[in-house]
Amino acid sequence: MSNIVELNNLTRRFGTLTAVDNVNLTVSEGEFITLLGPSGCGKTTTLRMIGGFEFPDSGRVFLDGHDVTDLPPYDRPVNMVFQDYALFPHMSVADNVGYGLRIAGVTRADIAQRVKDALRMVDLESKAQNRPSQLSTGQKQRIALARALIRQPKVLLLDEPLSALDLKLREAMQVELKHLHQKLGITFVMVTHDQLEALVMSDRIVVMHDGALIQEGTPTELYEHPATPYVANFIGTSNLIIATVAETTADFIVGSFGNARLKASSNGSKPPQGNKITLCVRPEKVRLLADGQSVPDGFNVLNGRATEQFFHGNAARIAADIGADAPFLVDMQLGAALGKSQLPGEGMQVRLAIHPENVTVFVEGD
Repeated sequence: MSNIVELNNLTRRFGTLTAVDNVNLTVSEGEFITLLGPSGCGKTTTLRMIGGFEFPDSGRVFLDGHDVTDLPPYDRPVNMVFQDYALFPHMSVADNVGYGLRIAGVTRADIAQRVKDALRMVDLESKAQNRPSQLSTGQKQRIALARALIRQPKVLLLDEPLSALDLKLREAMQVELKHLHQKLGITFVMVTHDQLEALVMSDRIVVMHDGALIQEGTPTELYEHPATPYVANFIGTSNLIIATVAETTADFIVGSFGNARLKASSNGSKPPQGNKITLCVRPEKVRLLADGQSVPDGFNVLNGRATEQFFHGNAARIAADIGADAPFLVDMQLGAALGKSQLPGEGMQVRLAIHPENVTVFVEGD
């Protein structure tokens, strides 16, 4: 599959601030890729340089094999859905959707047919004569999508497209957008700070921090194999424990912290004894052992004291003091075998079992 977007050594500065720092990225044709990171990490500036709304101080932007670095937005095979949707309040839905075609000089009959097709695609044909003020937030979002897609761009750029929606609608629109992408087969490049949104919708995620690309990969790759503590903490929730290397073998690294020790699979790494390391454990990878329950073969056991309990409906989160610098989080699904009343209350002693394969080691400097 060919590359539809190529960014070569892209840098953008605003005064003394380097917003995007020497970014290199390729996007395959038909891919759904998400630029993910906190506010100020450079993701929106990168997106705007792909669209031609910002120009780099150095580096090149290629779209469909052509250098478009110095071209304005209307000369690029892209269209953008803005965070605030940017609909014209005085125009009908149909006129909003067909606006770009009118500017391009498309015939009235062709515009009418393409507007109808675009509105059918987002299931809003019945709203063609409504004004934006008569639409819900979710409907406005879909109208903005229809307007962006009607000119049949090769790349659709989405700047925080679901940020204005409430949680329930946002979850529904995540699925709708994913299905729309699969139906159309064009390339989607999205910006978001919402990690769950990125995990649900993307073929590939690019994590950014301070203007640089930190790690890219599939949602599974980034979640299961984060390259740095920053990625581990940003993609999902992680327990990050500062420890010292107490022992290394061909297969394991043992880290010590407080009065506890935690064994991790080495995965080929062998930091010297006494080195500082960070141990990473996902809360859902931890087992809460019942009173008297034997420890599964090969598992670590951490002893601690429950400090807080958070009820999430079908799941619960326990915070425990295990002698680390921060509370240690344990996530559990609640079902017939484990009800809310059976969770450890504040101050109760707990035993936590963790398999070494579920402990990731970051050597200092990662």
